[in-house]
Amino acid sequence: MFTVPVLSQIVLNGFVLAAIYTLVALGFTLIFGIMRIINFAHGEFAMLGGFLVFFMLQVANMPFFVALPLASFAVAGGGLVLEALVYRPFYQKELQGMIATIGLSTVIVYSAVLLFGSHQRSIPASFTAIFTIGPVILPADRLAVLTVAAIALAAFYVFITFTRIGLAMRVVAQDLEIAEAQGINARATYRAAFFVATFLAALAGGLLVILGGLGSIPGAAAGGLVLGMFESFVSTFYGLSVAQFASLGAVIVLLVLRPEGLLGRAER
Repeated sequence: MFTVPVLSQIVLNGFVLAAIYTLVALGFTLIFGIMRIINFAHGEFAMLGGFLVFFMLQVANMPFFVALPLASFAVAGGGLVLEALVYRPFYQKELQGMIATIGLSTVIVYSAVLLFGSHQRSIPASFTAIFTIGPVILPADRLAVLTVAAIALAAFYVFITFTRIGLAMRVVAQDLEIAEAQGINARATYRAAFFVATFLAALAGGLLVILGGLGSIPGAAAGGLVLGMFESFVSTFYGLSVAQFASLGAVIVLLVLRPEGLLGRAER
């Protein structure tokens, strides 16, 4: 059962899932860490990114590596409208913001059902090549996802660590009052953070298309890796439905045992 080809596929699929989960989790934790809003509509931005990539590939016949960034920028740009209308009045108000994003999530989901329908869609594979290294099989679509995700994560790290606006985001996340006292424009920082967060979510949703199917940034990455590996292993031997159920159970257990997260610190 545990042959080299099987284990290599489990590990590869685990890294692919981890990369997608990490992109989504980074955007989610960025919004929570800076604006203190639990964004229940974050997954819907990933869904919109996936739908836009689907239509760009199927209707406009765009190459995948053109459609993916265009769709991500389009969702992030549209997200700024929602940031001004829905999110902005609730910054630093966790309970009210949570209720508002639950409502927004419902609106986006049912609007998508009305516009796109609820049936599954499939597209021709964008990448069909398969590479073999001895007994290890490497599908090109998985490698493409890993490559795009690695570039996006590296760019995010450089942005948040070395750019002025990235440093401003970190200061605002640490202490809003001190940040404003130092002349940092909190509202502009919020807009930039929201744009980046929705871009990452839409990018993750777009990456899912070619496969056919809370304040701690390092913690978000670690959580994505652990959850991706866990789900890949369980789905290989017990099926996707069991894997999704087990993954949800694992998240619930983690929240009970460590409510501050894998690498988070408890607030006092």
